Amino acid sequence: MRNTRLYSNWKALPNKGVHIQRRGHVAIRLILAGFPIVLIIILAFFLFYTRLDALLDEEKQNQYEHRARQCADLITFQIEADRNRLIALAQSLSTLSAQESLEVVHGIVNADINLVLDQHSSMTQSFTVDSQQMIHSVALQLADGKQAFLQLKVNPLSYYNLLACPEYSESSSMLWAAEHGEILWHFKDDAQQFEPKTLQEMVPAWKQGQQMQTLQKTGLSFISIMPLGDGYGYFVLESQDRLLEMAYLTILQASLSMAVLVSLLLLSLLVYLLYKDHVYEQELMHLAFQDELTGLPNKNHFVQESSLLLERARSPYAVIIFDIGKFKLINDHFGYAFGDSLLVHFSKVLPRYTTKDGVCARLSGDKFILLCSYREKETLERRISVITEELKRFSFPGTSPFQLDILIGVSLIEGNKVPINQAVDKALFALSALKERQTSGHLYYDEVLRSQLLEESELEKVFTKALKDGEFHIVLQPKYSLTTRHLVGCEALVRWDHPSKGLLPPSQFIPLLEKHNLLVTLDMFVLEQVCKLVRQWQSKGLPIHPISVNQSRSYLFNTHYDQSLVDMIDRYEVPHHLIEFELTESLFLNDVKHLSLVLASLRSHSFLVSLDDFGSGYSSLTMLKDVAIDVIKLDQGFLKGSDEHQRGMVVVQHIISLANQLGITTVAEGVETREQVQMLQQLGCDVVQGFFFSQPLQVAEYEALLIDDRLPSS
Repeated sequence: MRNTRLYSNWKALPNKGVHIQRRGHVAIRLILAGFPIVLIIILAFFLFYTRLDALLDEEKQNQYEHRARQCADLITFQIEADRNRLIALAQSLSTLSAQESLEVVHGIVNADINLVLDQHSSMTQSFTVDSQQMIHSVALQLADGKQAFLQLKVNPLSYYNLLACPEYSESSSMLWAAEHGEILWHFKDDAQQFEPKTLQEMVPAWKQGQQMQTLQKTGLSFISIMPLGDGYGYFVLESQDRLLEMAYLTILQASLSMAVLVSLLLLSLLVYLLYKDHVYEQELMHLAFQDELTGLPNKNHFVQESSLLLERARSPYAVIIFDIGKFKLINDHFGYAFGDSLLVHFSKVLPRYTTKDGVCARLSGDKFILLCSYREKETLERRISVITEELKRFSFPGTSPFQLDILIGVSLIEGNKVPINQAVDKALFALSALKERQTSGHLYYDEVLRSQLLEESELEKVFTKALKDGEFHIVLQPKYSLTTRHLVGCEALVRWDHPSKGLLPPSQFIPLLEKHNLLVTLDMFVLEQVCKLVRQWQSKGLPIHPISVNQSRSYLFNTHYDQSLVDMIDRYEVPHHLIEFELTESLFLNDVKHLSLVLASLRSHSFLVSLDDFGSGYSSLTMLKDVAIDVIKLDQGFLKGSDEHQRGMVVVQHIISLANQLGITTVAEGVETREQVQMLQQLGCDVVQGFFFSQPLQVAEYEALLIDDRLPSS
C-alpha cells in the first residue's frame, strides 16, 4: 500500500546541467549501439555487391569467350579457305609449264597471287605474317620440271572487313598476335593501329602455347585470347562492356539510397529513444523528488534543499521528525484508505508551520520531516506544541476511543556546522530512543544519547572482548522446597564485572544485548559454565540439583536450536534431567505452535522446561492447556501486596491449585517477606526463591549449600 512504502536513503540527484550531460551520454551510448548495426548493413551491402559483381563477371566472361571463339573460328575458317583455294590452284598449275602457269596467275583478277620460279629457293614455310601482310605459300613442281612457289598475299584489313563478328560492338577491338606473342595488327574503328608491344606486355599472365582463356584486364574490360592453330598465331578480342558500367552505377545508386534510408531510420530511432529517455528522466525526477501520495517533497528533495539553506544559514536550525504511533494498528483496524487520509492530513498541516527559510517533506512511511529556523529553544518548543495540537485534531470515525499518538525526534543545528544527513540521523535516533521508552511527546538528541549511540555501536566488539577476558561470570540463586525445607536447585544468573563501571546487573545489559542479537551468545556461555560446574561437582562427589538456565527468544526459532543444546550438554556428559530451561511467557504470543514443538523436543531429551513470569501475559491459562511444561514460576506481581489484599491471595491460590492438578511444579520467585512465605506455604506452593532466603551466591558459596542444604528457619 502507498502509506507503507519505504523510500530508500537516496542521495540527492545532480543538477539539471548534469542531467543534460547524462542525456548526452545516453545519446552517445545509443550511437555506439547503432554503430554495429550500420557495420552489419555495410557488410551486407558489400557482400551483395561482391557476389553480384562476381556473377556479372562470370556471365560476361562466358559471353566474351563465346564471341571471341566465334570470331577466331571465322578467321581460321577464312584462312583455311584461302589456303585451300591456293592449294587447289597449285594443283592445277602443276600440270602446266612455267610459262603457262605465269599466264594463268596473271589472269586472275582481284587476287594478289604470285608465282615465284626459283630453282634454288629454300623457302618451306607455308604461312608467314608480318606487320604489312600475311602470305600463304604452297610449293609445287611444274609440268616442265621447274620448282615454284605459289604465294597469296592478303591484307589483314581484308580479314577484318570480312569478319563481321557476331555481336561485335564499337566498344570492342581485335588484335592479331604471332606465335611468340608479338602483336602484328590491332584493328579498331575500321583502321589498323600499330602498337609495338607483345601479349606478355599487354597481359602479364599470358604464356606462349596457353590454351583458350578469358582474362579480366580491368573492372570494365575483358581480353579473350584464342589460339588459331597451325602457326596462325592468336586472335585477341578486347571488350569494354557498358552493361557492367551501368550495372555498377545502378548498384552504387541503390546502395546509396539504401544507406540514406537506413541512416534516416537510425536517426529517427535515435530521436525517439532520446525523447523517451527525456520523458523517463522527467518521471524519474518526479519520483525522486516528490512523494506520490501526499504531493510533498520526499527525502531526496529535503536533503538537497536543506543543504542549500544551511549553506547560507544565519540562525540556528532544527530538524524535526514526526512519527505516527501505532500506525500499523490504525491501518489494520480502519483500513489503508483511512491510513492514507491520515497521511494527507499531516501533509496539509505541516507546510503551514514551515518557515519561509525551511522545508517540509515526507521522510518514509508514516514519518514526516521538517527543517525550520528558530531564535530561542522556547520558541521551538511552542512551535512543536502547536503543530502537535493541530495534528491531533484529526478525527477517527464514529465513536472510536482511539487517540492519535505522535512521537517527535528533534536535532538542533548550530549554523551549518552539522551536515544535513547527520542531523537527520540524530533526529531519527532521538525518535528511536523515544519509542524504546514507550512514551509519546518529543525528545531532543543530546550528548547522552550520543554516548549511548557510541556505546551501542561498540557493543559487539566490547562484548566479545569481555567474554574473552572473563568479565562475565555466573551466580546461583538457591531454590528451596517449602515441604522438605531443603535445597532443590538454583537459577543461574549472569553478571558483568565491567573494568570501569564495576559490577553491572542484568537489567543494564541484557536488553541491549537482546536488541543487537548478542544474547544468544551469552546464553550459550552461561549454559557452558553450568555444564562445567556440574562436571566439577560430579568429580567431587557433591550432591547435584537441577539448575535452571534462561533462554533467549531470538534463538528459539532457529531450526537447530534443540540439537545445539543437546550437543553442548553431552559434550560435558551432564545428565539431561539436571538442566532446566526457562522461557518467558511473552514468547508464546509470537508462535504458540512452533514453541510447543520446541518444548516437546526438549522434554523428549529429558530436559526440564519452566515458564517464567507466569501471569504477566494475557494467555496464561491457554499456555497451561496447549503447552506441556514442568514448572511455572509465578510472576512477582502476584506477591506484591498479597499479604494486604485478599484478591491477590485468591488468584495465587487458584493458580497453584490448577498447577497441582496438571502435575506442574510451582515456583514463587521474588519472595521477600515472612508473610509471603507463610501465605505460599498455606496455599501449597512447591518451591520458593528470593531475597528472603538467599541472594544470588557465588559458586563457592553455593557449593557450601550443597553440603548443608537446609532451609533457614523462618
